[in-house]
Amino acid sequence: MKNKDIHIDSRILRLLRDGDEKSFEYVFHRYYNQIYMFVLNTLFDKTFAEDITQSVFITLWEKRKTIDAETNLEPYLYTIARNRVYRQTEQMLLKFKYEKIQQEGQQVSDNDIEADLNIHFLENILSDLIEKLPSERRKVFLLSRKENLSNKEIAKQLQISEKTVETQIRRSIIFLKEKLKYYLNILLF
Repeated sequence: MKNKDIHIDSRILRLLRDGDEKSFEYVFHRYYNQIYMFVLNTLFDKTFAEDITQSVFITLWEKRKTIDAETNLEPYLYTIARNRVYRQTEQMLLKFKYEKIQQEGQQVSDNDIEADLNIHFLENILSDLIEKLPSERRKVFLLSRKENLSNKEIAKQLQISEKTVETQIRRSIIFLKEKLKYYLNILLF
């Protein structure tokens, strides 16, 4: 992205943060086709691509007040789109699994379906909560939990102390546990 584009995006994001609808329209028209083609080339379904692309821009509008004006807008939109594509793919796989079981004549209990749905629901919630962690804390947490790196390896890679790594992981876990309590209560009742 050109330096000029970054300055335009910063100005547009400041206006967008203030609720300026014209700046939103500008972003929508500037990036809609790119995001749509990305989703279409991933899912190969025009209806899903349209729905997901629309939801990306709805999310942008809903979260406009929390967006840093220095954020690089294009990658931000692609991240939202990618997460939506992942969710859609998970839903399609779950549906496919259910239909396959039905075709094979196996009995699927309501409890099995509910358990699968609850697991996917919690996985999605957990992913969303991880995205809400501060960027450095999220990076440390993902290196620990997704990449299975030791605290020492993370500290070396990020050039921070092991104590900082431990603190960031502990804070992430406290945050996630606290937020997940609410969703677990919903699923249990």
